[in-house]
Amino acid sequence: MNEVYIFNTAKSAVKSIILTASVYPKPGLITPIDSSALDGTEYPALLDAAMSLFQCFINLASAGADTESLKPTDAFTILKSPGRIGSNDSLTATRGKLAMKGHVLCMGLLCAAAGKLISQKRILTPGALTLTASAFAQGIASRELWPLTDTGGLKVLTAGEKAYMSYGLEGCRGEAEQGYIQTMKAAETLRKLEAMHGHLALRERLTHTLVTVIAENQDTDIAGRMGIGELMRVQDEAKRVLEAGGMLTPEGTAAVLDFDRAVRSRGVSPNGSGVILACAVLVSELVKMKLTRSGYDE
Repeated sequence: MNEVYIFNTAKSAVKSIILTASVYPKPGLITPIDSSALDGTEYPALLDAAMSLFQCFINLASAGADTESLKPTDAFTILKSPGRIGSNDSLTATRGKLAMKGHVLCMGLLCAAAGKLISQKRILTPGALTLTASAFAQGIASRELWPLTDTGGLKVLTAGEKAYMSYGLEGCRGEAEQGYIQTMKAAETLRKLEAMHGHLALRERLTHTLVTVIAENQDTDIAGRMGIGELMRVQDEAKRVLEAGGMLTPEGTAAVLDFDRAVRSRGVSPNGSGVILACAVLVSELVKMKLTRSGYDE
């Protein structure tokens, strides 16, 4: 089988991170002209993180292609190792600033799903990709989050783990296990925007899509760091931006800029929503890969 698909899958994943990183405005998140509202991390670090994950995504796509004889949950055990290495590579590349765990988990499973589907000579549709990736992730929340209740407060928790302990929010693990619901909605929003508002620049369509994600997503990065009240406040602000038209109207565009300034002033960075946007772009990229006589190619 033509192994070009492995390269193209990984390339699509890295491209999706870089593409979403390059979008502006992006409320609270890293852009080419704004650092993270949370910790001041700048755009070059995110580019370094994205490039460092290329080998990780190659390994995950390749591993996914080799899981045909395994149960999905058994396959996940195999997929964990390259994912862990990828996260460590990202930390090294950014001098400890970015572990990219959400990207590695959700996008990595989509890469593995692409590998499995292509090995079966199946067409890459959004539904096939997300359902296959979700099958790999079944049980991840119970395995990794429920045991936290028995640590007796001795473990240093991440923001996502704090959100689960305090509010029962499962974050990226839940997004993957429950079928990439927010990702599918975002991918469909992107499709509709391209079809109905093709005059908008891609960055404008991506910004609008991100705001729709923020309005619904139970972002554990916000909840874990700043509480459920702040999460609800950010969601309400995003909904008001959409009511004003978002990036589809001059009034809405001004509201997006005001929203960005407001969350940055409070140090809020909806990183979980940024992961979902990158996943939606990845799904949109992967479905462009076509089956040829020698395998998959773009």
